[in-house]
Amino acid sequence: MSVGKGLLGALVLVLAVAQPAVAQDKRVGVGVRGGGFNGVTELNEAGNADFNKTGYNVGGGLFVDLHKYIALRGDFTFARNELQQNGLATSQDLNRFFYDGAVQFQYDANGLKPYFFVGAGAVTLHPVGTTDYDQTKFAGTGGIGAEYAIAGTGLGIVLEGKGWVYNLSELPGTLAPFDKTQFDVTWSAGFSYRLPFGTSAARTIR
Repeated sequence: MSVGKGLLGALVLVLAVAQPAVAQDKRVGVGVRGGGFNGVTELNEAGNADFNKTGYNVGGGLFVDLHKYIALRGDFTFARNELQQNGLATSQDLNRFFYDGAVQFQYDANGLKPYFFVGAGAVTLHPVGTTDYDQTKFAGTGGIGAEYAIAGTGLGIVLEGKGWVYNLSELPGTLAPFDKTQFDVTWSAGFSYRLPFGTSAARTIR
């Protein structure tokens, strides 16, 4: 059995288990966040070039709670930091535009909801201050976080760590020599807002 068929089967099983309670727990929402960003890996075999210097990220997303334990999410994240060579800054920044979707597994413990998620998407890479062409790469993603629901409102406070894996290659100019797989991470804080829909929404209105 292929990996793809196995993942599809696992997803179908998860949704089947969730189905009896879906009508009671459906919610849709949006979120915004921001914080730090950096690479974890080196750019070449010599280990003298990297994007490990701390930069920043801002982003947001949409999510749907299918069940108290399962959600689907779609995210966009903009991140930037600076290339270092031999431990020295180069003034060459690289923009990343991450867009991805994921399945989130969560547990609501009296308003505090820890969670983790896995998914996939893409990243567009743009060297800042150049007219060079951009590169878009496939990216795997995953992360962990926690959300605290503010009682009596649809608002939540979110803390989250997220990572992406992708291949940095075929870039022009200063970045042309580099082709290693990259692991980038963000750590963020932000806010969410949720609204019930379906059966749970009807109960709330009544």
